[in-house]
Amino acid sequence: MGKMQNVRRLMENSFNTWFLEKGLWVAVIAVAGIIGVWVISILLFKVLKLLGVDPERISDHNSRTLVTKIKNIFVILVAIVVAGIPSVFAILSIFNIKDSEEGLDWAIGASYKLIVSNGIPIAIVILLAYISLRVAGTIMPNLIKLYLNSNSRTEDLGTENEKRVETFAIVIRSFLRIFVVLIALLTILSILGVPITSLVAGVSIIGIAVGLGSQSLVKDVIQGMLILAENQLRKGDIVKVNNRRGLVEDLNLRRILLRDLDGALVIIPNGSADIITNYTSQWSRVNVEMTIKFEDDLDRVIAVIDGVGEKLMQTPKISGFIKEVPKVFVVRSFSDSGVNIRVIGVTQPGKQWEVRTHLLREIKSEFDKQKIEIPYRHIKVIN
Repeated sequence: MGKMQNVRRLMENSFNTWFLEKGLWVAVIAVAGIIGVWVISILLFKVLKLLGVDPERISDHNSRTLVTKIKNIFVILVAIVVAGIPSVFAILSIFNIKDSEEGLDWAIGASYKLIVSNGIPIAIVILLAYISLRVAGTIMPNLIKLYLNSNSRTEDLGTENEKRVETFAIVIRSFLRIFVVLIALLTILSILGVPITSLVAGVSIIGIAVGLGSQSLVKDVIQGMLILAENQLRKGDIVKVNNRRGLVEDLNLRRILLRDLDGALVIIPNGSADIITNYTSQWSRVNVEMTIKFEDDLDRVIAVIDGVGEKLMQTPKISGFIKEVPKVFVVRSFSDSGVNIRVIGVTQPGKQWEVRTHLLREIKSEFDKQKIEIPYRHIKVIN
């Protein structure tokens, strides 16, 4: 029992001695480092504001957000370099990383070496990578829009080009993000003294092995590049892919995301997209087939339907969606109950269903006024 008490007393004395000699200083330096980072950050924010670096003065939202993030990263990095890193090395020196007499000198020297030889270059690489991604993400849609406008053969560019710009921007940003992050990572490893040549060679061998084992992914990527290059579909289009119809919510080099009429999200790999039907590419068509009774004057009915099409062109709510007036295109055939005719019109992309709805409502209303009956099957019950 006495030995246990002696051991416990010895441990308590050892801890008390360690805490007084080292632990207390570690706590003081750690708290001082945290307070130093905080104080320096506040001072830097005030200095930048006095110098006129105030993102709130920028009217453009994207530019204001970009400048704010760059300013915050700069301030935090400077504060950590000035107060945080020296505190870490000072704590390490206390734990006899170096002799106590040389501890402070070693801490200052190690901090200086890390900051000058490694820390500052690494911070600059990270900051440049971030700025590159943000600037490219901001100006890229405008550059793509200029390119598409200069190479477009059509006069009506509006919504079509907007959807195509957004689609291209999504894919190019993905490529750019991978490229910039990879270059930044290799640069940081080079700063830290890692041999890049052997690393790249090893990664290349691994990449070849992975590529051979993921042929379906390669097929998806190649098909995705063709879909984008040929402008087969874009974000916001209504399409049918492999008999699945829906709105294109997103697409990249690997897959297409469709939202169907029931709200279900359909994921289709690009490599399996054999047949793509695009209902909203460049222009769309209203296509209505109806039957007229044999007893009605066909020329009169056609005139009424064509008049409805002209009326829609005078309706402000719907006229902007119509490129060619809906009218009777052909007398198609005879049926058991009457004459089949087809009404066709050309609309803005994706507006065919809205124009069709208004067209059918107006035709029904006009038929009622003109006493034109749409034939339907009659059933006579004989007792």
